[in-house]
Amino acid sequence: MTEPQVESPVSDQKELRSLETSLQSLWEKARRVSETLLQMKESNQILRGRVAELEQSERQMRETLMGKEKDLERLRHEVAKLQLNGSEAFTKEEKEALKAKIKEMIAKINARL
Repeated sequence: MTEPQVESPVSDQKELRSLETSLQSLWEKARRVSETLLQMKESNQILRGRVAELEQSERQMRETLMGKEKDLERLRHEVAKLQLNGSEAFTKEEKEALKAKIKEMIAKINARL
């Protein structure tokens, strides 16, 4: 028959301490992983908020840009229209006043010559 193995109390205590140390180490690692996970969740939430802010800002800028592009296109059409119809740049009264002023200036120049 085989004799039962009898372990010494010293050996049992060493194994128990080793097991306790391993469990403490494992517990500490699990705690650090948990803390890191919580920090990452918090960072992720902050980043998601920042992304939402930037997306809203982008939408607003696009709307502003579209409005400015429409204004620019409208102004281009107005300039082209004025260039095609150069005579419409001044009203009839303004043209007559300008002609009178030019004639008056020519008369003054001729008088001094």
